[in-house]
Amino acid sequence: MTRLLAVVGLLTFLAFAVAARGQVTCRPNIFGGQDCEGPGERSSSRPNIFGGFDTEGPGGTRSTSQPNIFGGETYRLPDGGRVESVPNIFGGRDYRYPGGRTVTCSPNIFGGQDCR
Repeated sequence: MTRLLAVVGLLTFLAFAVAARGQVTCRPNIFGGQDCEGPGERSSSRPNIFGGFDTEGPGGTRSTSQPNIFGGETYRLPDGGRVESVPNIFGGRDYRYPGGRTVTCSPNIFGGQDCR
């Protein structure tokens, strides 16, 4: 479950980097990952051999993740940047992006997360 929650941050970045204040909704998919939708964009993930996820975002962009020592995941983005995730007090994750921006996610009724 933790891995499924962690992948949402990466999906949020890939699918909605332009929509800084938009909401993203994710649901589990048949591959063991999540499908996420937001303002006009979609992305999908599946588990990888490193204990993380491989994600495909809009336009075929791809990225990978693996567990980190903080109980979250470290994501390698298509442009070479890194995003770190850590658990938050809402039962979800906080995602720290290059440049200091943070996205906070909390569980939703579909088994996924809502992120802002």
